[in-house]
Amino acid sequence: METKRTEQASSFQTIGERLERWHADDFVGRAFELGVFEQYVTQLASRQERIINVYGTGGMGKTQLLERFRRSAADHGACYLGIDMRDYLNNPAAVCGHLLHELGAPVNPEEPALLEQCLEHIRHKAEETRIILGIDHYEEAGSLDRWFRETFIPRLHSNILLVIAGRFPLAGSWQLSSAWQKLIVPLPLSELSYEETQAWLLQNGITDEKLQEAVWMRTFGHPLSLSLFGPIARADSSPLPKAGDPLEDLLRQWLREAPDDELRRLILTASVPRTFNQELLSLLEVRDVPFSLFDRLIRLSFVRRCSGGWQMHDLVRETIRLTFRERMPQTFEQYGQKLVETYYSRIVRAIPFKQDVSWEIAEMIPHTDNPVLRAHFRHAPGSGNYLETIDAHNLNDAENYIDRRKREARSWKIACSDPETDTLFRFTMTAEQTLYRLTALDLPRMLRLGCELRLLRSPEGRVVGLMASVPIHERTLDFLAQSPISGAYFASLPPGERARYRTPPEQASGAFLLTIDVENLEKEELRSDVIRLLFESMMAGKVLLTSPPPLDYYELAYRSLGFETVPGAEHRGYDGRTPTPTYRVDTRKEKLAAFLDRLIRSPKEAAPSPTGPAVGETFDFTPREREVADLLVRGDTNAQIAAALYISEVAVKKHVNAMLQKTGLKNRTQLAAKIWDSRNG
Repeated sequence: METKRTEQASSFQTIGERLERWHADDFVGRAFELGVFEQYVTQLASRQERIINVYGTGGMGKTQLLERFRRSAADHGACYLGIDMRDYLNNPAAVCGHLLHELGAPVNPEEPALLEQCLEHIRHKAEETRIILGIDHYEEAGSLDRWFRETFIPRLHSNILLVIAGRFPLAGSWQLSSAWQKLIVPLPLSELSYEETQAWLLQNGITDEKLQEAVWMRTFGHPLSLSLFGPIARADSSPLPKAGDPLEDLLRQWLREAPDDELRRLILTASVPRTFNQELLSLLEVRDVPFSLFDRLIRLSFVRRCSGGWQMHDLVRETIRLTFRERMPQTFEQYGQKLVETYYSRIVRAIPFKQDVSWEIAEMIPHTDNPVLRAHFRHAPGSGNYLETIDAHNLNDAENYIDRRKREARSWKIACSDPETDTLFRFTMTAEQTLYRLTALDLPRMLRLGCELRLLRSPEGRVVGLMASVPIHERTLDFLAQSPISGAYFASLPPGERARYRTPPEQASGAFLLTIDVENLEKEELRSDVIRLLFESMMAGKVLLTSPPPLDYYELAYRSLGFETVPGAEHRGYDGRTPTPTYRVDTRKEKLAAFLDRLIRSPKEAAPSPTGPAVGETFDFTPREREVADLLVRGDTNAQIAAALYISEVAVKKHVNAMLQKTGLKNRTQLAAKIWDSRNG
């Protein structure tokens, strides 16, 4: 790549040409936005709209997109005129003078009819060719906003397309008139996709896959953040610095919208919950947040309306949260505890009335001590996907989904990270393994048995997932006993216990969750849908059994959710070789509250506090090895340690073996005794 750039550099006549070329090389993605622009450039005469409104929060790449529009306009023979609103300080004459200069016309700043002269030259040019007028940083327009809307734009020739870019969408008087609305095409900018981010990283010489994932987890495709982390990743392949380090400058740019301390303090508070409203912020700050102050907060470019209230842009929120936690740790901790208590109280009150609490759980999870769940819910927006019960009329849709999944099967690489601990979770599945969740699904028979079968559809109606749960009663016992996935559990039961399940359907006290399958676990939104569906089943106040594929992804997820393995209920139903456990969780009656307590409580709270030096301090253990050692001396099994630390049993064994090597001991009993002796003198 460097050789290629060197060859290109030798052909440049000026430094500006070199910079322009390199800027162009760095541009990736935005295919949709470029497509919209090119449609209007090439078909302007047949379109009624004349303003493309590009908007997005700071660092989203608006200026770079306008530069790309400039090149595209030239490619299509159009004339591009650019204005940067930061340069004019509410001075219409300066705007007109700049446009005349761009058109190559003589400029006399003292000319009283400068506006008329400017409009006349623009009209002549527009009669010759299409003109694209790009206006950048429109949030700085000030009083020029009214001048543009009422004086300048209405007098422009119709062969002109305006592109107005800023942090905010055109609002206020722009939207009060239906006539203006018909002129405007909104074009919001979002982050680059993972594929676009990967392309940018490859283009900039960052080829290591783990490093690419680390950069993605820091930036989630935010263009300016990428430009900050890119040089760091290129220069040093070691782990990237904490998210806040290179983003301090970016944070200052975001906070330019909030110049006073009162609003900045409220921004800190609003960064704690994932979704906020005025009442919640008042609860956290123990005061009535003024209406005018809250209104200023929700008008910031990095705050968006959502179901249940408002949310900050993900990267802004995480960066501000990090700043809040570092500068005011006690206050940050108090706010987090208040949130958990608030959502917990709502959940407990709603359960007796069988009300849906999935939203409250999703809001509470980021504040629990569960890094796996925090990682899965890190940037998950409120999903627009919806559930549909499977019956005779849409059974064919479900079967078509299964056929499509099998036809289009490919390997998956799943990556997510916990922002609180900076832990990165990486999982891979082969194409064959991605289909395991569709094993043993006999949908017509299950439908006749009255099983709970549901489709997950996208907002457009596309089937993106499927759920199959079998209530355990006299009509379904034979089916469950014969299934390669559930049969091992029922075979392990003593006759008397199995007979207790043979109840009328209306008295079923448990269910076996055969599958929750989605078309692509690489998508965070679909992973969050899976966890929400799991919570819905777990909160039903019954015994829930399940046996997901024997892969680290599922083992970690189900253990982190509080499922326990059932002794003697292993099977090899997925691939015929790998032992697969059956999991169980019981949320009947008072057990539901206990389950919630376990979910939100840190595993460390259950462990005894060492009375001497930190465990493993004298043996040069890693931080993770010390955590394993602390539970080891308590007498926990590998399975219990894995569940407490949200890691696989294989990982626990590796840590134990590493500690054995460091201490020169032969088995875990000797290791536990040695650690205990070192701690207690």
